Amino acid sequence: MDANVLDFQPIQPVRTFEAVEQRIREQIASGRLRPGDKLPSERELAEQLRVGRNTVREALRSLENAGVLSLTRGVKGGAFIREGSNLRITQAVTDLVALGSVSLDDLTELRIHLLDAVVRLACERATPQQIAELDAVVQSTKDANDAASEGKRLDAALEFYRLLAAATQNRAFAMMVASIGETVVRLLGTISYPPEKLFQARCRFMVHFQARDADAACKELNALLVALRDHAKRVSRKPRRQAV
Repeated sequence: MDANVLDFQPIQPVRTFEAVEQRIREQIASGRLRPGDKLPSERELAEQLRVGRNTVREALRSLENAGVLSLTRGVKGGAFIREGSNLRITQAVTDLVALGSVSLDDLTELRIHLLDAVVRLACERATPQQIAELDAVVQSTKDANDAASEGKRLDAALEFYRLLAAATQNRAFAMMVASIGETVVRLLGTISYPPEKLFQARCRFMVHFQARDADAACKELNALLVALRDHAKRVSRKPRRQAV
């Protein structure tokens, strides 16, 4: 190979606090640090890592911003490993949509494929209690057809998808569905889809889900997601005063 055509990118220097972050992340990844565990003090970390306390402090704050650590003050305070949360995923997806990197079509396609897998697993694994809880959420939206009930409908929508994902018995699916669902609610929360149509679609879905007919349930839910997307596009093209 001709050496003249090689294109080496310059090596990016790593800031010291980022190296400290990486050391802590490695301990979490290895299982030596688990949710609820307390890190050594700033002084102890600085001594072990042979860096300044300001560097340690910057690394801890960065990990706190990333949702990895919880920093508390007081006698019993310190840096604690946080439980896993979907909040950062939600914010990242929301930012991508807001910046135009992810379109409504992209998001709908992702939801269709993700929820297809979720429904199929849930049909296999859902307990009778989980099916009953999901049906109760659907039924609770029956009378929420006036403007004052908009917030309740949005809350019910999030709860519907949360329970559906929980029925897979897979926490990774549950976190992803929650993150994307919250993004969609933020995106479409001001766009009113006909409540009666939404209720009827969810009822048809539940008939198939209760029968554990994954193919029919997926088809029904996919149709609803596409209908919601198309409705949002139609409303967004209207003058603002009509977008209610």
